[in-house]
Amino acid sequence: MNDPVSRPGHRPSAFDAAFARLQVRIESACVTETEWPRQVAAGIRAALEFAALEPGAARTLTTSALSGGRAGYERYDRMVSHLGERLAPGRELSLEGSRLPQIIEKAMVGGVAMLVAQRVDLGRHLELPALADEAIQFILTPYLGRDEARRVAMAA
Repeated sequence: MNDPVSRPGHRPSAFDAAFARLQVRIESACVTETEWPRQVAAGIRAALEFAALEPGAARTLTTSALSGGRAGYERYDRMVSHLGERLAPGRELSLEGSRLPQIIEKAMVGGVAMLVAQRVDLGRHLELPALADEAIQFILTPYLGRDEARRVAMAA
């Protein structure tokens, strides 16, 4: 019950509200797919579309969180960890799965989050959906290899 959202009577912060909306978008996109790689692709597309449509919320989840001191960093880290957990099943698909660095999921989610933060902060958030194929390939490559990750990205 350390999560402030789960405490009775707690009013969610702007971060919590934005993260909840992002999660709903991702979950809704993923549920339409049956295979893990396609779920990841759908989730990435949904996240980038969310950021393009709700740049204020995207800023709250990235730049504002990271500039919000310890509490903001903890929220950001919780978000990155949660989203990174969705990538962990890819280890079972990879011949290198057991040898992948323990931090790879968080590092990849953090990389995409920084891509979002950069575009949002520069007022270029509408470019984000067009970057989905590259982001999908980036995320899936450690698990599927370059060629298969590219194929999934292009097919999604």
